[in-house]
Amino acid sequence: MDHEDIGIGSFACAFGDVECKPENIPDFETRWEEVSFGTEFTDMGCTTYRTMTGPVENYVIDAVRRTLQDAGAAAADVDHLVFTTSDPILALVPSDFAVRVLLALGMDDCVPHVVSYQRCCSSLTALQHGERLFADPDVTHVVVVALDFVPDDPDRVQSYAIFGDAAVSCLLTRHEPGLVRLVSSAVRVDPAGLCGNDSFISRQKVADRTLTAVLRLGDRQLGQITKVFAANLHKPLTLFNATSIGLLPDTLHFADTLAAYGHCGNADWMINLADYHERVGIEAGATYLAQSLAPGFYACGLLEGRA
Repeated sequence: MDHEDIGIGSFACAFGDVECKPENIPDFETRWEEVSFGTEFTDMGCTTYRTMTGPVENYVIDAVRRTLQDAGAAAADVDHLVFTTSDPILALVPSDFAVRVLLALGMDDCVPHVVSYQRCCSSLTALQHGERLFADPDVTHVVVVALDFVPDDPDRVQSYAIFGDAAVSCLLTRHEPGLVRLVSSAVRVDPAGLCGNDSFISRQKVADRTLTAVLRLGDRQLGQITKVFAANLHKPLTLFNATSIGLLPDTLHFADTLAAYGHCGNADWMINLADYHERVGIEAGATYLAQSLAPGFYACGLLEGRA
């Protein structure tokens, strides 16, 4: 399928409405000692995170409404709405979640989808799925919305990240340039990670296989990547993972959003793309890399600037 005529843009972020400090999580010091292997938390890069105080659909609805408003699109224009979340959160979403969101948005002729089971890598698969829906010539608008949240604050503290709450949406449109277009994407599995036995070597191998695949599919070279919209894992881990597969530290865009919001699951790369565009601006013709990783998975997508 030719992706040239499908633009991706109007990214909108709806973060949890209460700003919190990790150190104020009940029994934080004990929890951190259990998962940190003796490292100092102050070196991890997360200063605050956001928590949702209302139903998650409220944040999803807010994000999608702002996406449509930015694009000048009506709810009736949207043919498909693709939800994506990590699999632990999917189990917490009410069974009528999609219906409530569609009705609240006035999308009574819109087909809902859900993409999950790839943990924090699910959103890049959702983006690819959303683009494939344009194989139907009648489809003109597809919304992709990523959501992740943590109900119990102690569970936010993990060896690889501090989790925050957010919903982020974007719009795929036919015959509109958008902000970026999807050049190629790939997701690969680390079998050791699926079993909880991943190692530096297994994680490096799956990351290298995925990056190699996406560069080959997109006919790009590593040196052409202008900026990487990385996952907001602990700062030392994010930098180490990137350099282990040849990504330069100064190409990563994540530190400021990590400090403010923590790791918002599979929404991270979308948050970082939106933040970079607001601070610097997406450059037409430039190549960008969206990247996600989770125990057992690695995903990345090449994006070309259209702004």
